[in-house]
Amino acid sequence: MKRLSLAVSALLLSLSLQAGNLAFSSMIGDNMVLQQNTKVRIWGTASPRASVSVSASWSKKPPVTARADAEGHWEVMLETFGASFTPQTVTASSGGEKVSASNVLIGEVWLCSGQSNMEMTLGGGMGTPVEGSLDEIALSAQYKSVRHVTIRKARATEPQYDAEGEWQVCNPATSPRFSAVGYFFATRLSKALDVPVGIINASWGGSVIEAWMGEELLKDCPDVDLANASSNEVNDMYKPMIMYNAMFRPASKYAIAGILWFQGESNISIANEVYAERLTAMAAEWRRDIGRGDIPFLIVELQPYDYYDGQYGLQDEHGPLVREQQFIASKNIPNAGLIGTNDLAYEHERTQIHASQKRQIGERACYQALSLAYGYPNLPAFNPCFRSAKVEDGKVIVSFDNARSGFMGLSEEIRGFEISGGGGHFQPAHAEVRMSFMGTTVVLSTPAVPEPVAVRYCFKDFEVGNLKGANGLPIIPFRADIEPAAE
Repeated sequence: MKRLSLAVSALLLSLSLQAGNLAFSSMIGDNMVLQQNTKVRIWGTASPRASVSVSASWSKKPPVTARADAEGHWEVMLETFGASFTPQTVTASSGGEKVSASNVLIGEVWLCSGQSNMEMTLGGGMGTPVEGSLDEIALSAQYKSVRHVTIRKARATEPQYDAEGEWQVCNPATSPRFSAVGYFFATRLSKALDVPVGIINASWGGSVIEAWMGEELLKDCPDVDLANASSNEVNDMYKPMIMYNAMFRPASKYAIAGILWFQGESNISIANEVYAERLTAMAAEWRRDIGRGDIPFLIVELQPYDYYDGQYGLQDEHGPLVREQQFIASKNIPNAGLIGTNDLAYEHERTQIHASQKRQIGERACYQALSLAYGYPNLPAFNPCFRSAKVEDGKVIVSFDNARSGFMGLSEEIRGFEISGGGGHFQPAHAEVRMSFMGTTVVLSTPAVPEPVAVRYCFKDFEVGNLKGANGLPIIPFRADIEPAAE
């Protein structure tokens, strides 16, 4: 009798250990938005080697079945239909266990990543307000079809299976914790397309780009010590690959439509000369991991900020170098865009790295997304950018791309242009817009430089230009040599 009692106890213990093992990934749950018209991955955990069946309320097909591996990991692919505001349910079952995700919408999903300017919430922080946030928060319940999940900060030296996060419906109680840039982007995109929009926010304030790159990309970089990834003496913000492994790789399993990247401040004095190369490689790596081809990759230009450190000045005038690298990357990465921000800082924000004008960034990202991803290629969504410069009668004639309709009129002097006669010495130049049947150009001149050889525009840490294209978007800061005069 005692032996039988022991056997029953062992059986009950075994059953209790196996009970409650079925679970979705924390990224799969109530209130999520799934990417429309594709196959989406649903994954989670169960008892080792257990059979798991997953069904969706929108599908008439039989449940999709998978078997968990030795560690209890499982995943299936579900087909989604076109976008819908009708709440759906995803259900997984295994043995006698069942878990469900409810209030699920089908629409467009974007990944937002980077450092603190992407992490910065709609509610703002101590001394870092978001302009217009109170009105947006108060009225945010009108965007119930906009959902947001923040991937909790984590670090790992090896790719992880899962990451922590919880989907939130947009309303005044939740929206203050949304990424401000992500919120403005998602709400405008939802209105423009009339579909639900989900935002996955995987950001870490102060992080360098190397933290978001995988080991394969970094192992041949002479300035990167992979041993720092596990060192207790290195700040997490500067550790290579840890955010890629712990935050991006799990998030990459989620089907998304595009990527919005806002980072670079921490690379002002760290490998700034190869930033374009690394960002281009990272974009390719991320797209490979996501597995949905060359989805749009939108880069937010660093806003004007005085990087002078007040003591040694080691970062002084490095801001324009990284902006230049961002522009180069936007040209090298297929299906990419650069969101210009040269006009988005106030004079009192010269020493505020978290400038308050985030609404315009989200809106401009929405415009570029509409052009690159949603069938509106003729939308004038891109900033005027330098094409060429030449000298005519001692004046510099500058031509631009994305300025077919010219520039907005000004009642004040155009500021930000400088020309040089050599030696790296630049002088402010008088600028005027000239329109002709050949196109619109900017003509520069100054008596201080009779023989100009180089030109630049707002190529400083903090210089807010005032010339905008007819679409209202500012010129991308640049520096360039002037084409030699024809003999």
